Amino acid sequence: MRPPQVLREGTQKIVFVNFMDLCKTRCSRQLEHVITFLLAELGTSGSLDGQQRLVVKGGFTPKFFEGILQRYVNEYVICNGCKSPDTILSKEN
Repeated sequence: MRPPQVLREGTQKIVFVNFMDLCKTRCSRQLEHVITFLLAELGTSGSLDGQQRLVVKGGFTPKFFEGILQRYVNEYVICNGCKSPDTILSKEN
C-alpha cells in the first residue's frame, strides 16, 4: 500500500490528498465506510472537500494515518483465512 499523502492546511486541519486513490484501488471499499472508520479511530470530525480529499480537524502525522489505514486493511480487506486482499465486505444477518 502506498503511504498516505497528508498535508497541513492552516493550523487546525489536515488534508489527506490521495484518500480517493487509496479507497478505490487499494482497499476496494465504499468511501463512507473508510471515512467512518478513520474518523472514529482519530476521534475527530472531517469530510470530503470539492477535490475529493479528506479534510480532518486536528494535527496528525502521516505515520499515524498509515497505522490506522493498515488496521483498516487488516480488519476489513485482508481475508483471515487465505490472506488475499480480493475480498467483498458484506453484512451477515
